[in-house]
Amino acid sequence: MVWMQALWFGAVIGAAQGQPWLAPLLLTGFAFWEFQPTRRINGDFQLMLAAVLIGLILDTSWIKLGWLEYKADGAFSHRAPLWILALWAGLALTLNHSLAWLQSRLVLAALLGAVNSPLSYLAASRLGALNIVTESGAWFLGLSLSWAVALPLLLWLASHLKQIKHKEQANV
Repeated sequence: MVWMQALWFGAVIGAAQGQPWLAPLLLTGFAFWEFQPTRRINGDFQLMLAAVLIGLILDTSWIKLGWLEYKADGAFSHRAPLWILALWAGLALTLNHSLAWLQSRLVLAALLGAVNSPLSYLAASRLGALNIVTESGAWFLGLSLSWAVALPLLLWLASHLKQIKHKEQANV
């Protein structure tokens, strides 16, 4: 969990200060930590890819809807920036580790995602990494609903990927 907190602060502050390289650097350290033979859980890499894809779709959609505007290179301002995608990848690395207890509590995960995730975006906005463009509460409701689906989906996928690997190993 310490790595994820460091990644969040590094990504957000790095984006706000024009240092987008900080998020990929911290994600690399986090991934090396989680992919150690004694810590690695089957499916973590696939989970990272799925999370980045979901993040790319959702965060880019929020830009297109005019809810959020990220600090990013001008050429890529129309899609989710690298630093936010690094956060999605980092989140995936917690789902079989510090957040594994939520895999059997998907309703709780939906509630936690719905409440905490928009607050995380609000905090990132206050730190200067993004702008909340709209003055209506639609962005908060939209992010809440999105995260109420995305977090349980990723937790289910984490559990499912582990089960597939265990079944494959049992059949060998």
